[in-house]
Amino acid sequence: MKELLGFIAVGLTIVGHLPYIVDIFKNKTKPHVFSWVIWGIITILAFAGQWQKGGGPGAWTTGVTGLLTILIAILSVRNGSKDITKADKLFFAGALLSIVPWYLTSDATLSIVLLTVIDTLAFLPTIRKTIKNPATETLFTYALNVPRHALAIFALANYNVATYLYPSALVVMNVIVTVTIVWSKFKKDESAME
Repeated sequence: MKELLGFIAVGLTIVGHLPYIVDIFKNKTKPHVFSWVIWGIITILAFAGQWQKGGGPGAWTTGVTGLLTILIAILSVRNGSKDITKADKLFFAGALLSIVPWYLTSDATLSIVLLTVIDTLAFLPTIRKTIKNPATETLFTYALNVPRHALAIFALANYNVATYLYPSALVVMNVIVTVTIVWSKFKKDESAME
């Protein structure tokens, strides 16, 4: 059963990210380069930590997400949002500096906690950009990420902080981005009608 849930979560990962990638090429979606570079690095490291702590099929989606996120990070360098503020630079520098304690720590659990904090902070530039211009994000991807990460949690072979904290935080953050996109589009449409 865990393997089936793991395969479903991986399938949802691919299905959820393909429209995002297509929208980048259509110049519709403008990924925030800082968020996606951090997510690419962190997701691969989180996968390593989950795998080391026995995440099993529940970690598969993290690994596949890491690969897709690195692809999107590469695409965002050329096709991403150029709306970068001083606060974004601070979050980016802080997130990259936070990798140092992770690297120096040999404890996978502490590493996952640090990686989860870094990953969560990486959402802030994207949320700020989305509030300003909701059309620059693909709602489908973030909305599908919520059940996908929830399935990944159920697919975990072992439940401990190192295996479930990261996908749990991603459920919450993807709900926040989904609500932000919907709310921002509603507000923009409402102000256009006035």
